[in-house]
Amino acid sequence: MKINTYAKINLNLKISKEVEEGLHNISSLMVPINLYDSIEIKETNADVDKIQFDKEGISEENTISKSLNLLRSRSNLPGFFDIIIKKNIPIEAGLGGGSSNAAGIISTLTKKYNLQMPTYREIAVNVGSDVPFFITGKPANILGVGDIVNPQNLQKDINMILVVPNEKISTRHAFSMFDELSQDNLEINEYEEIKIFNDFWIPAQTLEPNLLKIKNNLESITNLEFYLSGSGSSMFSLGDTEELTKKIDLIDLNQFKLVKLVKKIDFSFETISD
Repeated sequence: MKINTYAKINLNLKISKEVEEGLHNISSLMVPINLYDSIEIKETNADVDKIQFDKEGISEENTISKSLNLLRSRSNLPGFFDIIIKKNIPIEAGLGGGSSNAAGIISTLTKKYNLQMPTYREIAVNVGSDVPFFITGKPANILGVGDIVNPQNLQKDINMILVVPNEKISTRHAFSMFDELSQDNLEINEYEEIKIFNDFWIPAQTLEPNLLKIKNNLESITNLEFYLSGSGSSMFSLGDTEELTKKIDLIDLNQFKLVKLVKKIDFSFETISD
């Protein structure tokens, strides 16, 4: 089985001080984008799962292993698996790559083996708060600890320049810094009647002060506004395709991990090859 698992952008993100089961309550408008990892899943006769990433820096206790553990604890998941992940979504960048990988595993295996899907609450608490969003696979307002997913019918195209700096930010560290800081009122911008803001901006630039310099430099070069996605360090700018195509040529690609034109999509986890 082969699947693609897509990244996301937080167009806005409000974080509450309220914590449930170790997770903050949030409110966020999130959209999937056309940047994806590829995963190959094979049944094996071994007595243990083998999970291989083509990139270093991912721990053995990752979102895929957590997903498999959850499925086995909630249902009769047969056998074990060899799973190979080709990573195109940068890690610790606020793009949800690990959560998307987990959602792909959960969706694919529950369908293939006719298992009962764990509740979104179970998935959020045991695997990750972004995972339920990726299982739905559509633009959505996310509430609670990530377990409340309200799909949104965003009719208009949403095109973006995505820039991923070399700096990484752990989501866990970003939440810890959020808890330490007293939040000032953030500026709220608007694009096509969508409010754009992110409560992680101050924690992110506190953890990585260079992010402010990067943001200011990008905005100076392109004359566009750039915003943080998730806990960072990824930033995005919104506009029409023609404008963004011209502006992206002004950015020095060698200064960043990734610079790419992306767009909002809807998707479902479909097997693309048996």
